[in-house]
Amino acid sequence: MKKIIIVLSLFLSINASAVNKDFFDNVIIANVNQSIDSSTNLIILIEQGDQQAAKISFSNLVRDWKKVEATYLLGDLNENYLDTPRYIDIFHGNNEDIKPQLDLIIESDDDLSYAIYKHSHKTINALEYILFSKDISTPRVKAIALIMAKSISSYLTEILDGYQTHQTQFLKNEQYASAILLNALVAGTYKLKEWRIGDVAGLSKKYKGEPNNHRAEYALSGNSILAIKSILATHQQVINSNKYKDFGDIAREFGANKEIDTAIRNLKKSIASANKIQDENFVGIQGQALYNATNALMKSYYISLMDRLGFVSKVLDADGD
Repeated sequence: MKKIIIVLSLFLSINASAVNKDFFDNVIIANVNQSIDSSTNLIILIEQGDQQAAKISFSNLVRDWKKVEATYLLGDLNENYLDTPRYIDIFHGNNEDIKPQLDLIIESDDDLSYAIYKHSHKTINALEYILFSKDISTPRVKAIALIMAKSISSYLTEILDGYQTHQTQFLKNEQYASAILLNALVAGTYKLKEWRIGDVAGLSKKYKGEPNNHRAEYALSGNSILAIKSILATHQQVINSNKYKDFGDIAREFGANKEIDTAIRNLKKSIASANKIQDENFVGIQGQALYNATNALMKSYYISLMDRLGFVSKVLDADGD
């Protein structure tokens, strides 16, 4: 049983402004489209049997998927989409070790349509294991990798269709749209600093004083810092863009200039810290600096902005990590 932050949000003013269609198109839709392009390219390279190029393409998919995940709002617009991200990515989602399970599938001669029946066997985490520890020139391994890549691409397309279907709902309900966006920033930053940084650097509550680089999100492929940078870059899109009306603009309309300036400053510090780290050196001064910066960023969202904008928060008990 652990404490997780659940945000119950309500603007004080019924005339609150919200992010507009330009934001929706340039961030939400554009990032999903880019992730679909990356997954499509990866499928082609796996079909061609070009493992080295596929590994590079996998990094692009990680980068683009993290952008989608960082602002995932679809489950709030329609509860039927709540679990969709877990069909793509199981990081920190359960305690099963899929690697020996995948080894058994590779070694068996069972029909793959039957053998790869679990969602976890078709995630980006499973695909990482196949691409970076197996040989896709082997027909069965190649077939498994294709099943995984096609499943990921299919769910990304499902997310795109869902956003397009519910776009009007997002844009017409200004208070709700802004509330779930801030909720995504808060929850995502907690996971960023605690799971993706703290667990690795030995700074989280769970692994205090026990650093281990193998806990990094993409330890096998060396894409963990890339994922962190992508998440932070997406936050930049959300709160500090000069191309469209973003959440930072909304905060300023509510008179939260000081609070959003602090959030932007902490975001820039987080990005600068992430740029100094390599996947193999989360541990030490640099890891501590990144953890501190992202922790300050989370507080900027959760404490300062929510309080200033008139949000109400509630901490509930929930099962899981």
